Amino acid sequence: MKQIIILLSSLLITTNAWSGWFGDTFIDPSDGQLDLSNWLLNKKGFLPVPILITEPAIGYGAGLALAYFHDNLGGGRDGIPPSISAVAAAATENGTWFAGGGHLGIWKQDKIRYKGGIGTGLIKMDFYGVSDNPVSNKKTSVGFETEAVFLLQELQFRLWESNVFAGASYTFIDTRNTFSLTDTDSTGPDLPGIKFDSRSAALGLILEYDSRNNILTPTDGAHAQVKTQFFNESWGSDDDFNKYSAFIKHYTHFSENWVLGLRADAESIDGDAPFYAYPFIQMRGIKAMRYQGEQTLLGELELDWTFAPRWTLVGFAGAGKTYSSGNKGNSGLIISRGIGIRYLIASKLGLQMGVDVAKGPEDTALYIQMGSAWAR
Repeated sequence: MKQIIILLSSLLITTNAWSGWFGDTFIDPSDGQLDLSNWLLNKKGFLPVPILITEPAIGYGAGLALAYFHDNLGGGRDGIPPSISAVAAAATENGTWFAGGGHLGIWKQDKIRYKGGIGTGLIKMDFYGVSDNPVSNKKTSVGFETEAVFLLQELQFRLWESNVFAGASYTFIDTRNTFSLTDTDSTGPDLPGIKFDSRSAALGLILEYDSRNNILTPTDGAHAQVKTQFFNESWGSDDDFNKYSAFIKHYTHFSENWVLGLRADAESIDGDAPFYAYPFIQMRGIKAMRYQGEQTLLGELELDWTFAPRWTLVGFAGAGKTYSSGNKGNSGLIISRGIGIRYLIASKLGLQMGVDVAKGPEDTALYIQMGSAWAR
C-alpha cells in the first residue's frame, strides 16, 4: 500500500510539473489562451509551420518549416522586428520537391536589414508561353522539369532616421531544364533544345519604404519597394537582361476591429531572358507561371475583421493582367478572390496564423499562412 501511495504521489508531482511548464510556456496568463510568445522569445524555441500544397500545377503535397525567432534585438518589442531563421522542405505527388533555409537579420536596432537564402529542388510544371493567353484552361502548354539551385543575398541600410532603406542584392539561379516537346509544339519564346542548362545571376539595387507597425502581420502603415536587377555575364549569368519591379502595400486600421489592406504590384523585363525569368501574376488562387508576360500589373485588396480577441476573418480579391509586345499579345483580365481565418498565435510578436481558400479563373487552392499573405 505504501508503494502504491508513493507511485501515485510521484505521478501527481510529475503531472503538476508538466502542467506548470506547459502553462508557463504556451498559455498567455492575461486571457488563458494558447500563445507561443514565451516559447519563441524567452525559451528560444522553434515554431513548426506545416506546409500544405494544393497547387494544381504541381499536385497535392506537404512539408514542414521550422522558424526560429531570435530575441537578441528586442524580439519584436519596442517596434523592432525580430530576427528569424528558418529551414523548410516539402514534396508533392507529381515529384516536385524543394529544401532550403534562410535568415532575416535585423541588426543595429533596425538600422541594417539582411535577407539571405539558399536552396535546391526539382520543379515539374507546365509552361504556357508569354502572354497571348486567354483566361481559359484551353491554353496549350508544355510540360517541363527544372532542377535548380538558388542563392539570395540582400543587404539594406536605413537612411538616417527615416523609414527609407537603400541597399543591394545578389541573386543566383542555376538550372537544368527538360521540356516535353514534340514536333507540333509551339509555345512561347524559342527554346535552345529539349534539354538545356541555364544560369542566371543578377546584381540589384533596392529602394524601400517601410512604416508598417509589424513586419509579420501588419495592421497599419505602408510598405513600398522599387528594385532593379541587372543580369550579366560578368557576374555569372548566361544571358544579359534587366528586370524591374515595384510594389506598394498599405494597411489602414480604420476601426477597432477592421483592417483594410491594399496592394499594387508591377514587373517588367527587358532583354533576352530565360523562360522562368519572365514576370507572372502572383496572387492566391493563380497557378505559378500560368500568366506570364514582358510586363505584369496587378491590384489586390484584403479586409480583416477581428470578431473575437484572437480570431480574425479575412476576405480578399484581386485582378491582374500581362502585357507583351509584337504578336505575343496581352492576356485578359485575371481575377482571384477568397476567404480565410486567422488566430493570434504569438501576441507579443503580433503574429497570426491561419488558412486561406482562394479561387482563380481555373482553380481553387488552399493556403496555410504564417503572418501576412503578402509577405515577400
